[in-house]
Amino acid sequence: MGEAPSADAIRFAIPNDDLDREADRFRRETSPLRQTTMLQPTPFGTPVVSVQEPVAQTDPATSLTTQLFGRSSLDRSVLRQARLGVASFSTDIVRGREASSVVSTDLGSLLRKSPGGLSVKTQRRTPIVNDTRVRSSRVGALAASGSHWVPAREDLDTALSKIDSRLVNDVIIIPGPYSSVYGPGFHFVDFELLQSPRFAGGNELHGQTSFDHQSNGNQWLAQQSLWAGGEDWGMRGNYSHRYGSDYEDGDGSSVPSSYESREFTVALGRDLGDDRSIEFSLLRLDQTDVEFPGYVFDIDYLVTDGYEVAYIDANPEIGDRVETEVWYNRTRFEGNAQNIAKRPQFPFLNRIRYIGFTDVDSMSTGYRRGRTWGEAGDDVSWTVGHDLRFVKQELNEISDAVTLGFPFPVTDRNSPIPKSFAANPGLFAEYNERLLDCYTFKAGARVDYVQTDITADPAGLREVGLDAFPASYEEIVGTSISQTDRVMWSLYGSLTREHNEALTTSASLGFGQRAPTLTELYAAQPFLLLLQNGLNNVTGDPTLKQEKMLQADLSLDFDGDYLRCGTRGFYGWAFDYITFENTQVTAGPPSGDVQQVSLRYVNTSLATLAGFESFLELLPQERLSPFVTMRYVDGRDRTRNGDFATTNGAQGSASTKVPGLARGFFSGITGGDSEPLPGISPLETRIGFRLRDATADPNWNVELAARIVDDQDRVATSLLENATPGFTVYDVRGTYRPRFNDNLLLAFGIENFTDKTFREHLDFRSLTGVSVYQPGINFYVGADLTY
Repeated sequence: MGEAPSADAIRFAIPNDDLDREADRFRRETSPLRQTTMLQPTPFGTPVVSVQEPVAQTDPATSLTTQLFGRSSLDRSVLRQARLGVASFSTDIVRGREASSVVSTDLGSLLRKSPGGLSVKTQRRTPIVNDTRVRSSRVGALAASGSHWVPAREDLDTALSKIDSRLVNDVIIIPGPYSSVYGPGFHFVDFELLQSPRFAGGNELHGQTSFDHQSNGNQWLAQQSLWAGGEDWGMRGNYSHRYGSDYEDGDGSSVPSSYESREFTVALGRDLGDDRSIEFSLLRLDQTDVEFPGYVFDIDYLVTDGYEVAYIDANPEIGDRVETEVWYNRTRFEGNAQNIAKRPQFPFLNRIRYIGFTDVDSMSTGYRRGRTWGEAGDDVSWTVGHDLRFVKQELNEISDAVTLGFPFPVTDRNSPIPKSFAANPGLFAEYNERLLDCYTFKAGARVDYVQTDITADPAGLREVGLDAFPASYEEIVGTSISQTDRVMWSLYGSLTREHNEALTTSASLGFGQRAPTLTELYAAQPFLLLLQNGLNNVTGDPTLKQEKMLQADLSLDFDGDYLRCGTRGFYGWAFDYITFENTQVTAGPPSGDVQQVSLRYVNTSLATLAGFESFLELLPQERLSPFVTMRYVDGRDRTRNGDFATTNGAQGSASTKVPGLARGFFSGITGGDSEPLPGISPLETRIGFRLRDATADPNWNVELAARIVDDQDRVATSLLENATPGFTVYDVRGTYRPRFNDNLLLAFGIENFTDKTFREHLDFRSLTGVSVYQPGINFYVGADLTY
């Protein structure tokens, strides 16, 4: 049977039509329980895959970003059968095959370079560490087969920096509480790693050799992949090696940002007969000497190990499909703050003769089991299941320094996130129904129990912090409470209408809850650089409430012969939203300027998040296609003053919440009752055009685009966040596939070809005027040879 077009990636980050043929090859080889027999070309280069097994279909409503630049069908393995319902009008989908043509590094880098993630803003911390924020909110991420990834240290490590972008089939971004299968939360990022292949014609062996080079920072990638399989088994292995040195900004200044990274993955799959299959995945990441410009600490080494096992029974006694997934992930790393090249960014650290070391250990394990009635694409389908996420985390930050005003030094003092855990069992349900031939209704619900607690030895928490006299952990956080127990629930519904073949509209309403992270609960003054002003020490609060979000989305999508366009607006009311309180500012020589800001996690009663994402493409079926995309978020703390102010904890004086004072009173930095939330990205527009040699099956593509970022004056003044000017950056990208060798793909481009000196709003800029700028002009080339 043929596969109908469905949700696909927006592809203006790089023209990818000439990648479709290679993508088709991978699609034929990476779907367990599938037997591909024929590949037929169709108009606009869209392949139709004939299979002996039923093809997984997505919802008839297409993604907001589906229609631009091609209609390649979205073929997911059966490991994601229960999740196909999320690939709907209100989601963004980015295809992993874009990675080679935009020379992205980690998965966050791919989302930063691909406007397919319209709802995503990515903070570039280093060339290989990127922090993804959906609608300006930090989120966790889950692998497609269930794995729950969490950052080990929130200012250095991220969930997506562990994943090489070339090893991903696709990424789904859900910018709202519109799914129940991912656990509690407001936004979700779900990615699927490449899996083991199958070959209907018998045993086969294939491979791919890849490289790319970026001139700015002399960055290199070498990668080798091998995959083999037969009718009922498959395996895939990949090794990649990356390294780079310091890059130069637009002024020619060298920015410390070197790194070396090695990643190894294996996927093994076996079909067991009677529509049963098992898949095993392994990931190993080793990084060394990673420099973080604008951050106190660098990483000396980082090791991540990830394991997943998924068992699928597509012919159970009860229901139509049962999926069971089990995972174990662990990240550990060590770092230091003694990088001589970076110390000029933090003159205050030199004045207090600061020496620091950090070590981090984070583990996530759990399972998910779901039972489904109906197939994706049926008029009615529903899924029920249960899952468990268990996270353990520990951070030590051992420091020596001279405390201002005291002649004696502080030595071997720890500012930790004590060893702690979070256990989260949950129940979930999803329902999908096709109504009256033109409506699709979706609903989902889940209930969760979350328990957290500290398991560290109390003796190690008696003297912590960097004050002249050590305080106990309880004095710093202001409470003896460590165990928290909470019950949370979520509920959502969405209705999509297909008015005709070209026009689709959608409305969604959802309510979700999120428990505080272990960092938000238990941090005891580590240097976590979470705001743009840099030197922040952060304290948690074990009495924090869980966040609640009520969000509404309205979407419109038009897909015509001469015009493709869409827009999506949203408004969210966040109750007990977790933000920061400025509890103290530290002034220092030579001019008594503010050198350090002490922050504490705090609930604000009401915050709002509102904005839109939109795209437009003219003449999508012509060789020359202009396009434009736009996104905007406004975040407001509506109750900034709160009803108490918090003192910093010290020896003999525990941190206290003083009623009747405005939040931040003890810092001396006041604000109004309503204030913008911190870390909100400004309005961003991308405009350009792409040119190709043919509208169907092109051999070359070229794209010229301008990324226009507005100034940002909506800042959290009580947290000393700075307004930032706007800028425009120009990129040109292209791909070429020689006619004499269909298996060779060449990529080339120039990023920031006007050599602009610029900073993003989220980039580090100290209160004393020291800043870190983004890379200047960057030439890149790459090649993939498949055989």
